[in-house]
Amino acid sequence: MTIMIPLIFALAGSVVANISDTRIADAGGSWNLLAESLSDDTRSFAGTHGNMAGNTSAASQPVSRTRTVIPSITAFSAKPNTRLLIGGDSYLVETAGKSYSLTNPDPQTLRFEVRQGDNWAPYDGSYCDRSEIQDISTGVATNWGAVIPAGTPIGIDYHLMVEANGPNGSFVNTQNSSNGWFIVGQMSNDNIAGGVATSPPFAVQMDGDHLQIVARYVLPGGNPSNSSSDLHMMTLWTDPNPIQAGVYKDINVKANVSNSGGGYLQVEIDGKQVVNYQGPLGYGQGTFWNYGVYRSTAPETTAVHYRNLMITIGSSTPVSSRRP
Repeated sequence: MTIMIPLIFALAGSVVANISDTRIADAGGSWNLLAESLSDDTRSFAGTHGNMAGNTSAASQPVSRTRTVIPSITAFSAKPNTRLLIGGDSYLVETAGKSYSLTNPDPQTLRFEVRQGDNWAPYDGSYCDRSEIQDISTGVATNWGAVIPAGTPIGIDYHLMVEANGPNGSFVNTQNSSNGWFIVGQMSNDNIAGGVATSPPFAVQMDGDHLQIVARYVLPGGNPSNSSSDLHMMTLWTDPNPIQAGVYKDINVKANVSNSGGGYLQVEIDGKQVVNYQGPLGYGQGTFWNYGVYRSTAPETTAVHYRNLMITIGSSTPVSSRRP
């Protein structure tokens, strides 16, 4: 993330200085400091302005800004059941292992592609297509990797872009709420602890070509299986506009997966809050996050890009900056 810190006062042509940099104000008196070299912490800035004759003002009041460093993707591996790193966070690869399933176009970006019949063997059946990675660096170890304990605040930030796969640069997806699912980010339940298969406590998904946020819960003691009358399914938001292929969406999620008090789900898309849910969330077990594509099997080939992936758990410290 790049921060821009405006000086409250600056004359045209003024020289604006601080401890680490100097900028010259434009004709309108505006300037920006691009803090690209700062570490992941909070800094305080103060400025002065001076003219070419050597006259210098008193320092302005300090302005504090926090810059979060986006973690890079390292130790990349596309082989199923191996691991890659995003910062210091470890992810398990869950794909069909094709040459196109998972690629790494640049240090901040992952590209996931699914074609009909691509599933994560031997765990998936023919009913689904999958190309995902699962965070396995946090919480308590399970058969699949690790979970975030129930009742733990979590933040998830990423940019999402779908590639065009239809006519005139459009995005085509035949899966919708009436015939299947198409998930592009899911908080999965620890089904080992729960003892039954479940759908995600919350997910970012596509309903046809519309982005959508869904959530689920059961009250304590309830049965969370999909056929259970105890399960509550909520569609919290559906974008009224079709998603635009080739354009990144900035997705920010804050959640507390708890069905016994304190549960919430807040979602911002491109800086606008679209979900502000307060209430039971999840099934009382721990959870784990997955990036990628997971859909009911479909004929169209789909590719999705994710960049600037970051998870924060239980504090202001990104998980991706901590060692597993």
